[in-house]
Amino acid sequence: MLATCTACNSVYAARQWPDGEIKIIGQDRCSCGSTDFELVDDSADGTESDAG
Repeated sequence: MLATCTACNSVYAARQWPDGEIKIIGQDRCSCGSTDFELVDDSADGTESDAG
């Protein structure tokens, strides 16, 4: 998955744990120091998977 830092919008490879927590892979925090991330929504790629 991809996650973006909520402070500076840097993008990282990440995992979402079963409890919903998002952790970036290979680091504890963003280069800006933030530890708050949200998943990047990649469903807006021009295709409709739920059409109907």
